[in-house]
Amino acid sequence: MVIVEIGWQKFIMPREKALLMAELLESTELYEEKYWNDAKKKEKGITEDYTYHVYPNDKNYTMRIIPDSTYQMAKLAGKPEKD
Repeated sequence: MVIVEIGWQKFIMPREKALLMAELLESTELYEEKYWNDAKKKEKGITEDYTYHVYPNDKNYTMRIIPDSTYQMAKLAGKPEKD
């Protein structure tokens, strides 16, 4: 199994799917909606509350292999309790 970490979230999947995910992530762009309050709209001379942006994906992700025994133990443990 492979752990894929994107931002603060970690996903676990079979190696083949992780390789496919890496291939897909390489071809993505980032999309962002930017909210502007009244003061910023006035300062920038815009009237819209939101602007929309698409730009190259500069976010990093990491992948690491974990042993099957670690995966099985984590699966048995299930979702952790909230504090």
